[in-house]
Order: sequence, then C-alpha cells, then structure tokens
Amino acid sequence: MELFKNTNYDFLGKKWPFIIASLVLSAAGFISIFAQGGLKMGIDFKGGALMKVKFASTPNLEKIRSAVDAKIKGENTVQNFTSANAINQVEIGIELTDERQLYANRQALEQVLANTFGQPGNGKLDFNNAGEKELIDRLREPLTRAGVLS
Repeated sequence: MELFKNTNYDFLGKKWPFIIASLVLSAAGFISIFAQGGLKMGIDFKGGALMKVKFASTPNLEKIRSAVDAKIKGENTVQNFTSANAINQVEIGIELTDERQLYANRQALEQVLANTFGQPGNGKLDFNNAGEKELIDRLREPLTRAGVLS
C-alpha cells in the first residue's frame, strides 16, 4: 500500500521562510515578557507559604484578599478550590523574604481571618489542633452540668 506517491521534498530549499517565522515568533514572545514586567514567578521560585483555610460557608474571595493585603505586606494570592473534597476551602499564598517572617505572617493571617470572619470553628473544637488544656476547659462545664464532675 502506497500512501505518498512523491516522496522527494526539498526541505532545505524552504528553510529560510521557517527560520524567519521562528525568529519573528521568538522576538514577539520576548517583547511580550518584557512588556508585562518580566516573568511572574510563583511561590515555588520566590519563596513563601501556602495555607489552606476551610470556611463554614462559601467565602467571599474579594473580602479575604482585601483583608490579607491590608495586613500582610508583599504579594499575596487567594484562590478558591472547586473540587468535591475541598468544599468552602481557600488557599492563601504569602510571599516571604526570609524564613523568620513565616511565624509572624501566620499569626497575622490568623488574626486577620478571625477579625474579619469571626472566631474559627463557630464554637466547635478543632481536635486536630487542640491541646489537652483546651479539651479539658471545653468539657469541664458540660460535665459539671450533667453531674459527672463534682
């Protein structure tokens, strides 16, 4: 079975139009990069921290962005998750210039979210992050009311 009858093509005779087209497209790409202020590198290259935050209801991304930008300096990103496992979850990225800022920015982010959206958990205890003292304090009053503790 013969698919092509004439297999003699002059590839080298047509090289200059393709070289010129390649150079024009490469120049257009470099001009576009420089016109937009350079490459936009993410946290992977610049350094920073990503935090996943879960809300009780659908969060307002613009409200989160404005609250985070007002409190934490640098380039901050706020993205919504749309998968079935990540309902009402938001990923907040914070740019860090040095590692010492990580703890301070995490505390600032927790404070901003607590002030903007209320206390985390809506009265529920987070067993993943709660200590023994918090658990005892939380259970003392209901157990006393039930008569278990005297």
